[in-house]
Amino acid sequence: AILDRNGMDDSVKEIVDATFETIRRRGAVEPEDLKTLYFFFGSTLEKALDIYDAELVSKRVAMPSQRTFYTVEGTLAFPYVVMENWCSCPAFSKSIAKGCREMCKHQLAVKLADASGQARVQEINDKDFSREVCEDKNNGLNELSRQYKTRMVEAAKMS
Repeated sequence: AILDRNGMDDSVKEIVDATFETIRRRGAVEPEDLKTLYFFFGSTLEKALDIYDAELVSKRVAMPSQRTFYTVEGTLAFPYVVMENWCSCPAFSKSIAKGCREMCKHQLAVKLADASGQARVQEINDKDFSREVCEDKNNGLNELSRQYKTRMVEAAKMS
């Protein structure tokens, strides 16, 4: 099987992407969506739903470039930062980045909130984008996460 950078094989990725696209078109998460997602994500989905139900996801949009990242409020003093294929949480550093799982609960909650339109949108200045994404407010990121985050920010600047 061919794995993408999240560790999902192509057929699984197609089903998961189609499920999120259905949620996006409908603007709501329905029980059949949850059944499909639970099949692939199990208890990670349950944890993500706790975040989703509590409406803890914010979409940060830099203006005028429209670059985005998400924050997820958690148990630490500052929210986790989530970008496509990356999260600042310890679970991402310990298992997802090493290919042991597809995504953490924060990434899954962001996908649910974004697809359903539930994420709170907050505008920021372009000049603040890199600082807000790169600042380690929780002092808990390991070196692997720091390096990955730097690469993601550099790639965003190039696009």
